[in-house]
Amino acid sequence: MAKGTHCFEILLEDQLPGELPAVVFAFGDDGFLRRQTTSTILALSEIDQEDVRVFDGEECSWIDVHDELATPSLFDSSARRVAVVTGADRLVKDARPQLERWCAAPAASSLLVMQVNTFPANTKLFKVAAKNGWCIECALPTGGGRSKTPNLGELKKWLQVWGGSRQGLKLTANQATQILEAVGTDCGLLHQELAKLALYADEGGKLTDDEIRTHVGSWRTRTMWEIADSVADGRIADALEQLQRVFAAGEHPAAVVPQIAWSLRRFGTAAHLILQGQRTGKAISAQAAIGQCGFWGRDAQLAEKRLRRMGLRRASQIVGWLLELDLKIKGSHSTPSRAIFALEELCLRFE
Repeated sequence: MAKGTHCFEILLEDQLPGELPAVVFAFGDDGFLRRQTTSTILALSEIDQEDVRVFDGEECSWIDVHDELATPSLFDSSARRVAVVTGADRLVKDARPQLERWCAAPAASSLLVMQVNTFPANTKLFKVAAKNGWCIECALPTGGGRSKTPNLGELKKWLQVWGGSRQGLKLTANQATQILEAVGTDCGLLHQELAKLALYADEGGKLTDDEIRTHVGSWRTRTMWEIADSVADGRIADALEQLQRVFAAGEHPAAVVPQIAWSLRRFGTAAHLILQGQRTGKAISAQAAIGQCGFWGRDAQLAEKRLRRMGLRRASQIVGWLLELDLKIKGSHSTPSRAIFALEELCLRFE
């Protein structure tokens, strides 16, 4: 399998790219995609889950995995021995030489699947694994090269195909965009939303745009986006009013902060990129900076206007403000009442 193979090539086509090798590395920062890629490979290879031995990479040693793969079955010596190692980053670090030797010459009728978060392509292990097995990237598809910006076109395609194959949904491209804007780009959350939407679809798997808007995302998820938008727009009174409703509904401030912080942090990062470009003489446009900071769809169209309203100097302080808020909530403002005060204080800085 060629370097740079993406898991969507398997998940979208629902077929293997070739004959199953003895070694598979499913790598990338999306745990949901790593798990789905592994289960899809096993299912398409007609390997029964009962025949798979799963190891926790944080707890197991290489000798445990090796013995499982190298020891023939007492009842059927030709049976394939299958080991799946989840969270295998520590095992890769501790047993790299042994893994290199195994990937170069694996035991006959064995299958080793390693699920790792990071797997640099310039390492000897990656090169040996890619030569003799499959290295499958399990992360959001990007524009290529060093870009970290999600390729929304590919993600929308996955959303439509996945919704159709797993839930029988027939989503339009516009509806896929609506779902992404409401939920974000976490594939695990998107999978859950598709399962929920299937409950409201008609017999043909279709939903109206209004039904999508009504049912996608939880009340809390939608409210957090609305609060973050209000803060970015400078509508602080609206943001504070919505926060009070959230707290009255029983939400703890520590559970509210992460999503609001994630949304606002993007503006701080974009401001830093622009200011850094000005200092180094390598100017970067606001649009380009925004594109590198996790904005997508309609959000990206509004982000430049919001960043201009904040001003670069103030926006560049956002990351520091969020760090200060985090430290307060974990320390001096850990009680709910004081945490609410700290969050409201942050909002007022955007007036």
